[in-house]
This record gives sequence, structure tokens and C-alpha cells, in this order.
Amino acid sequence: MRWLRWLAAEVFKLRRMRVTWVLLLILVAFEALMMAGMAYWAQRSPDAQKMTAEERAQVITSTSFPGSTPSTLGFIASLGPLFAIILAARLAGDEYAWGTAKQQVSMGVDRRRYIASKLAGAAMASLFLLGGAVLAGAVISLAVTMALGRQVEIGVFTPPFLVEIARCAGIAWFTLGLYATLTVCVATLTRSSATATAIGILVFLLEGSVVGSLASRFATIARIAPYTIGHNVNVLLALVEHGGDGRAAQAAQAAQAAQAAARAVQAAQAQAQAQAAALPPGAVRAFLVLGAWLAVFVACSFWAFSRQELGVE
Repeated sequence: MRWLRWLAAEVFKLRRMRVTWVLLLILVAFEALMMAGMAYWAQRSPDAQKMTAEERAQVITSTSFPGSTPSTLGFIASLGPLFAIILAARLAGDEYAWGTAKQQVSMGVDRRRYIASKLAGAAMASLFLLGGAVLAGAVISLAVTMALGRQVEIGVFTPPFLVEIARCAGIAWFTLGLYATLTVCVATLTRSSATATAIGILVFLLEGSVVGSLASRFATIARIAPYTIGHNVNVLLALVEHGGDGRAAQAAQAAQAAQAAARAVQAAQAQAQAQAAALPPGAVRAFLVLGAWLAVFVACSFWAFSRQELGVE
């Protein structure tokens, strides 16, 4: 199919761009520092020794392989949009500077298909960052676990834990893809990767805090705040960070209890799996609001590119 060839072309560009690998290495470096720091703190810090046994066990589980996977996904969902913004801006904005956007349209490439390939490329860039960081996080977590002499809890891989991992990964990809799509939209409107990068990063860093500050002073802004990007992204991030760590600890505890009472644990796992499959009402609303924003960015990208005069810079 023709659209598969266009998607493959975007993936090829993504692989050949040096910035792709540089951004992934930087993300993995931050991830390694975070994971090693948390593991060392849980193992050596006097403050960690003051925690209750249950709290400390949860921290150790969240910094050991494979229980660290939800924490890794939460970290990627929190910091990853910065890298997705930069990568999406390069994919969509550099085409104007190189003149390839004008060249492809002049050769008869359909404008809608062209911009669709850029949006799909941004989604693949987000998936690449997510997959690479998760794989690297698993290797780093395993190395830290072995270096500190901890046991690898294979029993953590229970159905509720796997369901939670899938849900956290989906939320992380959705978050990265949302900001990547915003960046493609801005790059299409401004025809500049640098401008798209700057605006995307400003929205990511400041939109939530600025709206929150104004909402505390003005009632009108307070009514608008629940429909902003930052507010709803924070709702989803909270679901990843708090829900993932808690279910990792629950899965470890269930695995240990299975050795003593298999039937009771199976019933508990089935109940936990049903709970994991259901999203809280606040998360459903956040998905709906962010889905509406995503649709706006996609529609704006198609509208802007379909009306651009590429011969005028």
C-alpha cells in the first residue's frame, strides 16, 4: 500500500537523523541517573531506614527489575514530551528549510497524504522514544538490581501487573504523541522547526502552571482550567505514577503469597485485574478532553498545509 511506503519513508528518515539517537541517549542518561539515585537512596539513605517496612518494600520494588517498569514509564511520560517535541519539529519543520515539502507537492504528492505522513511520523517518533527508553530502563534496572544484590522477582509478572504495564505504556505514548502532534501543527503553521520547538516546549513547561496560577485569581479561568492540556495531562501522569508503583508492589506481594495459598491469590489477582482494566472517571474525562485537543491539532495541520502557498517564504 502507498501509505505504508510513506510511513516507511518517515521511519527511514527518523533512523537516519542523528538527533534521534542523541535525544534517545540523553533520555536514557537521565533515566539511568534517576533509577540509580532512587535505588541508592532506598538502600543507603538514613531517611529510607526510617520508613515503615511496607513503605520501604514498595520503594525497593519500584527500583528493582521488573517492578521498576511502571516507574520508568511514569518518568518517560513526564519528561519524554520534551524530546518528542524536538524530534517532531525536526521531522515536520526541516522539510520547509530543505525545500523538500515544495518539491514533493510540485511532483504531485497529495497534500493530505503528505501531512498525514508527517503526523504518522511524529507518532512513530514518540513510539521509538518510548520503546527505546523502556528497553534501556529494563537493562539499567536489571543491572542495578544485580549490583545491589537484590533478587529478581519473576513472580511479579502477574496478569494485573501486565495489564498495568500496558495501560501505563499506552498513556505514555498518548502523552508523547499529543505534544508531538501539537509540534507538527505549529511547524506547519510557522514553516520553521526552531519556532515549533520553542512553542512546543513553552506549552509543555508553562501552560499548566500559568493556567493554574490564573485560575486561583480569576473565576473564569478556573472554569476553563479543567479543559486545558496541562491539567488533563497531569491527571494521566498521576494515574501512571501512583497506580503503577502501587500495582507493582501488589503484584510482588501476590507472588509471594502464591507460594502459601494459590487459590486465594488467584482470586485476588482476578479482582486486581478487573480493577486495573477500569479507568477512573477523571482519567476517562482527561482522555476525552485531550482527544479533542488532538483532533484539533490534526485538523489544523491538514487545514494549514492544504492552503499554504509553498512558493512564498
